[in-house]
Amino acid sequence: MKGNGSNKNNLCDLVLIHGWGFGSWVWDRFIPCLEDHWCVTSLDLPGYGTSGKLVIADNDKADIDQIVQRIDADIPENSILVGWSLGGLIAMKLASVRKDVKALVLIANSPCFLKKSDWQHGVEPVDFNQLTSRLSKDKTATLQKFAGLVAAGDKQPRQTINRLSECIGDKAPDLETLRTGLELLSKEDTRQAMANRHCPIGMIFGENDVLVRRSTAEAVRAIRPDINTIEIRESGHAPFLSQPQETADALTKLRRNLL
Repeated sequence: MKGNGSNKNNLCDLVLIHGWGFGSWVWDRFIPCLEDHWCVTSLDLPGYGTSGKLVIADNDKADIDQIVQRIDADIPENSILVGWSLGGLIAMKLASVRKDVKALVLIANSPCFLKKSDWQHGVEPVDFNQLTSRLSKDKTATLQKFAGLVAAGDKQPRQTINRLSECIGDKAPDLETLRTGLELLSKEDTRQAMANRHCPIGMIFGENDVLVRRSTAEAVRAIRPDINTIEIRESGHAPFLSQPQETADALTKLRRNLL
């Protein structure tokens, strides 16, 4: 877990929760754009970075509740939670058990990541299953493929791919952690929870995101009309990587609207 120190306790606490495949280091270029206005905490989900593995009982499977229990103690009181992709699902779950959460900001997130008959904005199940199958055969190649999908739509996609590729080797999560994350992405559907959530919600989307479609913004406003959404132009699935200052400015704008 990383933070910018107690000398900024007068600032609002902001907690960054990373997504699938890449640990808290993914925020390193983004955090300097935030530190003048927020007291920032970035944490590793179980199995990532310096965080220990998620220990589960035999014949049991890790679920989102177990992950939330593991990181709950690291979340300062009265925080704004910022979750990227899979991290957004975890942030939603945290907000359901932590009534002190002031607001949620979800980056490149969908309440339902897979396309369904009543949700046309998700990833095609066949494409998702191919990623899952590829992971079992070659973890490194799968993460490299995913890095390309994250960068697709960026103004300078090669820069994003290069940044993500820095920790794809020995620092990458193990297969069990990665499989657990994909399972959560495939089964979690937070549409009802989003509609009932007690705290304000803002969402930041990449204009050219190939994993979370542009239509998702309109779809979530249909679920909950008071959701504030902002689109970052010329960006893909990780706008905070390709356009960190623009994303930080969007976060500041959302703060004014949410609080």
